Amino acid sequence: MNSDISFYDVEDRVDNFIIRKNPLKPNLQSSAKSGPKIHEDIPLTLAHIIRATQDPENPDVFITYNPDNASDPIHFRTCIVYAFVAGYGTHNTAFNKYHIDDSTGFLEASISQGQAKKQTFACLHAEATSLASSKTFKAIAESLIRLLGAARDYIDPGAILRGHNLFLRGRPNIFRGKTGLDAYSFFIDSGSSRKLEIAFADHLLSWHHNYKSTTHVTTNE
Repeated sequence: MNSDISFYDVEDRVDNFIIRKNPLKPNLQSSAKSGPKIHEDIPLTLAHIIRATQDPENPDVFITYNPDNASDPIHFRTCIVYAFVAGYGTHNTAFNKYHIDDSTGFLEASISQGQAKKQTFACLHAEATSLASSKTFKAIAESLIRLLGAARDYIDPGAILRGHNLFLRGRPNIFRGKTGLDAYSFFIDSGSSRKLEIAFADHLLSWHHNYKSTTHVTTNE
């Protein structure tokens, strides 16, 4: 790296990397044992999640299917959904709960409040604020403060409001016959152009079309 580059340039390059990096392809991981492929972070609708059941041989794996192709079940650990926040559930000390809807289904999503991460961020922010008073470290500290502020939006679910559209990464939570979603991470789609919503819908259709094609070929081999 050029030693003359400013910290502001570094910050801009980090932003550019985050925005422009190529999306990951669907991760199709094979089970350690012989059997069906176990998928990670696959795009699903809420209807897929509502139809999901736990794998009786592996409690960390869930099984769902497409209604037009129920003979080819999908085994997965984690998934990504895009949904609208229709209302609030009952928050507790560990999780914020939201009622989400994507026009295929309606369920409750639980998002961790990330208390440990919040404490870490608070310590880092306090240290950066202290360094900002030093002329030597002022540029570094101010850059860090801005980056911390941007990152905080991805760990504090308190910013999620009724009417927001969300990407959620998580897994089904099946308890007493009721299915919800435990979300590990989230992203608020605050744009008005619907580009992200359309991109997710395209990815969803493409993934499931390719999955049907793969299972069809495999079945006939």
